[in-house]
Amino acid sequence: MDKVMLSPRAQSITLKSLDLRCWSQLWEDEPDDWLEAAKRRGVENLTLVLFNVQLAPSIFCCKTLMHLHLTRIRVGSMLHCSVDLPLLETLIMSQISFKDTEDFMKLLFGCPKLEYLNIHGIKANGTIVEANAGVPDGGYFKHLSKLTRARISLFNVPFTAVYNVKFLSIWIEQNLSNKQINTFEKSLPVLENLRELQLTWFGRIHNWEVVVKMLQNCPILQTLTILKAENSASIEHWEYPDHVPECVSSNLTKFEVMHYEAWEADFRFATYILQNARLLQI
Repeated sequence: MDKVMLSPRAQSITLKSLDLRCWSQLWEDEPDDWLEAAKRRGVENLTLVLFNVQLAPSIFCCKTLMHLHLTRIRVGSMLHCSVDLPLLETLIMSQISFKDTEDFMKLLFGCPKLEYLNIHGIKANGTIVEANAGVPDGGYFKHLSKLTRARISLFNVPFTAVYNVKFLSIWIEQNLSNKQINTFEKSLPVLENLRELQLTWFGRIHNWEVVVKMLQNCPILQTLTILKAENSASIEHWEYPDHVPECVSSNLTKFEVMHYEAWEADFRFATYILQNARLLQI
């Protein structure tokens, strides 16, 4: 690897893509030298799947990078480091650990041309990030106007960061408390351009109330896909709403529930959609 990445001859050759995957826990040195060499050689596509390796935050300063995929990596403190990713179009991160939540926010803030975002299992200071609880209002993410597709864990990414998307997939990885539902409701903006929504539950308790609250803020939604956890229960006291979201009555053409069970609440929700989705085709 040193010969391929660091030799004088290699330095004169453009490197468009670097894909490095290693599950060994026996790393002696961080691969920062290789990454700096890749940046000097104009790398555009970078994939790093490493086992708990710490990287310098300078990885987020690269004027040529267009696609970045990171998995199972620790990022050093970004306190004295800026983010400069002016051409980045795709950002995929899974099981990444930051020093604090602000470092993660700084990364999103530095991606003005981002078109596709896939975020899962982000931690700060050892705990799962709950971004919607502490992000200031006032257009902090208005620069993400080019973002059209996003896959996120609930609370990992501020909803204001995905306000412009046409496709949104949300992983709900826990049973939601009343406090979390209230936080969700208060932080959810109107998603004026959203046409396709996927909701995936991993918790054992499914909550249709969350789905209805989501639909109220998606006026032109056309496709709704819900994946329940296998053998999960639904909250039975869910009441049939006395209102119909605009998207259900005027735009919804496809409705799918995977792992549908014979719970009363499941039946009520399916009935609610079938009775009110006048344009439903599938």
